Amino acid sequence: MPRPRDPNNEGSRRRTEVWREGRLRRGRPESSTIDRAIAASVAAFYRVDFEAEGQTAHIDMIVAGAERILLSKGFDRFQIRSELEGRLTRRQDLVQLGVICGVVKACSREGSRSEP
Repeated sequence: MPRPRDPNNEGSRRRTEVWREGRLRRGRPESSTIDRAIAASVAAFYRVDFEAEGQTAHIDMIVAGAERILLSKGFDRFQIRSELEGRLTRRQDLVQLGVICGVVKACSREGSRSEP
C-alpha cells in the first residue's frame, strides 16, 4: 500500500515517478518486479518438483521461467535479461550468502567447485 504523499518530499516523489515512467517506456522491469517473477518461477518449479518425484528444476529453468513471466507482462526481452543478470550476479554478498545457504558445501560435494 503506498504511503500518503508528503508535501515536503514532492520533488523527490516526482523524480521517482519520472524515473519509473522511463523504465516502463523502455520495457525495463524494476528490481521488485524481477524479484517477484523469480519467486513465482521458483514456486512453480518447486510445486512440480514436489508433485513429481525425481523431477528437479535446474537454475536455468527457473531463470527462464522468470523471463517468460516478465515477457507475459509486456516487458522487453533485452531489458529483462539485463535486469535479471544484474539482480542475480551483482551482489556484494554472494560468497557470504553461498555459505549461509549451503551452496559452498553442496558444490564441494559435487566436486564442481569450492566457492559460489
